[in-house]
Amino acid sequence: MTSPLTNNPEIPSSPPPRLLAILREAKRVLIIGHQNPDGDALGSALALALALKALGGPESAKESGNSLGPGIEVIVGYNGAFPSSLDFLTQGKDFVRRVPFGHDLRERFDLMVLVDCLAPFRVWPEAEALPLDSFPPFVVIDHHSDPLKTSCLSSFVNHLASATAEQVFKVITDLGAEFTPPIVEALLAALISDTGSFSQANSTEECLRQAAFLVSKGGNIEYINHFLKRNWPVTRMRLLTQALATIDLHHQGRVATMVVTQEMLNQTGSCVAETDGFVEYPLLLNGVDMVAFCKVNGQGQTRVSLRSRPGLDVRELARSFGGGGHTQAAAYMDDNPNPLEALEKLLSRLGTFNLPEKTG
Repeated sequence: MTSPLTNNPEIPSSPPPRLLAILREAKRVLIIGHQNPDGDALGSALALALALKALGGPESAKESGNSLGPGIEVIVGYNGAFPSSLDFLTQGKDFVRRVPFGHDLRERFDLMVLVDCLAPFRVWPEAEALPLDSFPPFVVIDHHSDPLKTSCLSSFVNHLASATAEQVFKVITDLGAEFTPPIVEALLAALISDTGSFSQANSTEECLRQAAFLVSKGGNIEYINHFLKRNWPVTRMRLLTQALATIDLHHQGRVATMVVTQEMLNQTGSCVAETDGFVEYPLLLNGVDMVAFCKVNGQGQTRVSLRSRPGLDVRELARSFGGGGHTQAAAYMDDNPNPLEALEKLLSRLGTFNLPEKTG
């Protein structure tokens, strides 16, 4: 089945048949996104899990063609933590569990589905040096443009997609699953999260078509935005206040930097997951074309998130540090646990990173 919403010839209209076959045949499935999942990673994983569980449940065993057969076990895993603003997606879903790295993963699951990341070490950074047979056989569903650095059973990767949720939408369509209210909510939350509530340049026609379809199925954008945008714990607001106080300007005011240290987390009683979305605030400043946000990652490293306005590609800068991402949103890990020192390293690199001429 081909998604009726796709009419852009540059975007693959359907996932590979091999990917669909693998999903249909698996019995013990772990669906998991990158460490400290955001709205797209968690929402995409939940939507796919709900679809597989519905198709594999006893009520679908009598259906012809679409059934995965009874007995499928699907777990949505995560490593680290996700923002409390996403709690509404997981309420009442006992199949959502923290899954730290363990050598028993291959025994527990016969398939791993990576969503919103390209390799297992994006889920478990401490396992980067381990061979692939340390993990279950896996497939990849993603929208990042970085090349696949590890072999997988199959992949459905499209850097033109606004979010991984776009890809998952097509997988669910081609599996023949019903777009139930929980699936609609998870996908719509994922699209909203990765497009800034459809305010960013990646809010493409395809993305908006999918969003319109999900709204036609009962999706409520205002309800979802209540949780994503207006449901913060006071600890997160206090942390944001401290983070904003660290903003500094460089390169004639065109580059803004911001940091979150472990001390700031301790003082506010917050956690690193609550920094989701903080990187967007310095871009509100007049004249700023690029933002670098350095924060502790809870694993003895510093995560550096880069954002930019249209016309400035930060992906290559992230790649120069071993990271990657999108043209206007990229990131990398610095092994230094001190965000202030990681920032100094970045600023020294910026001396050789030629900002394009200011336009407008």
